Amino acid sequence: MKHEWVLALGISVFLAIVAIVYFAWSGEFSGSVMLTFGAFAYAIMFGYILLQYLRRHRIPRVEDRDATPEEGAGDIAFFPGNSIWPAAMGLGAVSLAIGLAFGKWFWAIGGILLVGAIVGFAVEAEAR
Repeated sequence: MKHEWVLALGISVFLAIVAIVYFAWSGEFSGSVMLTFGAFAYAIMFGYILLQYLRRHRIPRVEDRDATPEEGAGDIAFFPGNSIWPAAMGLGAVSLAIGLAFGKWFWAIGGILLVGAIVGFAVEAEAR
C-alpha cells in the first residue's frame, strides 16, 4: 500500500488540473467532462485504497516489506476445469446485444441462453 495510493492520488490530481486547463484553453465541454470523470474515477480508487489501509490498522502486507517468495505463498483457490458454459454465456450476451439492433425476439433467445448458461455453470462448479 506504499505506492498505490500515491499513484492513484497523483493521477487524480493531474487529471483534475488538466481538465481545468483544457476547459480554459479550448472551452470544450465534452473533453473537460471526460477528464473530470477520469479524475473522479482515480479519486474513488484512492478512497478505496485508503479505506483498505485504515481497515488493516497499518498491518503491512508481504509486498510492502522485504520478504521471501515463500512468505507470500498461500492456498491456491479452486479453479474450474474445461467448460462450455463461458462460451454459451458469451453467445447469450451477443444475442442480447444484437437484440438492440434487430428486435426483441433476439432478447428472448439471448436471455434464455444467458440464464441457462449461468445456471449450468453454477451447477457444474458446485458438482466439482
